[in-house]
Amino acid sequence: MGQNPLFYWQREMMMLTANTQEDINDWVIGSDKDFGGTSEVKFELTPEGYGKFHGNITTPTSSPSTNINNIHKSQRPKFGYAGIRTKKSKFTLLGTPAWDTTLFRYLTMRLRGDRRKYYVNLQTDTPILTDLWQHRLFLRRPGEWEIVMIPFEDFILTNHGVIQTPQILMMRERINTIGFSVLDRKTGPFSLEIDYIKAMNTEFSEGDYDRLRRPSDEYNFKEL
Repeated sequence: MGQNPLFYWQREMMMLTANTQEDINDWVIGSDKDFGGTSEVKFELTPEGYGKFHGNITTPTSSPSTNINNIHKSQRPKFGYAGIRTKKSKFTLLGTPAWDTTLFRYLTMRLRGDRRKYYVNLQTDTPILTDLWQHRLFLRRPGEWEIVMIPFEDFILTNHGVIQTPQILMMRERINTIGFSVLDRKTGPFSLEIDYIKAMNTEFSEGDYDRLRRPSDEYNFKEL
């Protein structure tokens, strides 16, 4: 007998890898250098075959070429920043492709980083192009590879780094880009290596629903 589509379940969906030069070419970089700062950022393929987001953060007080007194206060928060994100897919006759993550609960990443303050950034279809869904990236073993899982529902809507009110539900069926940023505004080098990014369930989750096993081998779902 075929599988009942009502009980179809997926463990994971690969969203992207960063293991080839072609993968690396699908990302764009940015830093405070775009606004007159001096921070450096690169995204390169390592000899081991991983994407490496790295560079050096400088602030107005640490850069001899920048006089903080000549910078308007509204511009100062932009300094000490670097980030990367995937390129948005090109428009086709069927529309613009995007990741549909509605069947999954977690954004899952295999990463190796340092002790800097990183954020994960998701961009979806919203009326305001500068809206971002953000979550702090907590690395528990700096210098070692680790798998980080963040529930999609824990991401916070921001705009230019400011938390928005009221918060709205993320359009998880239309995730256009994924990115990382370092935002601690501390002078010095940073490094974050990326292997892959997936959308995942555990054996106990079906998107935002709990997956409960019955003796009959069918499943009942309880909304969180």
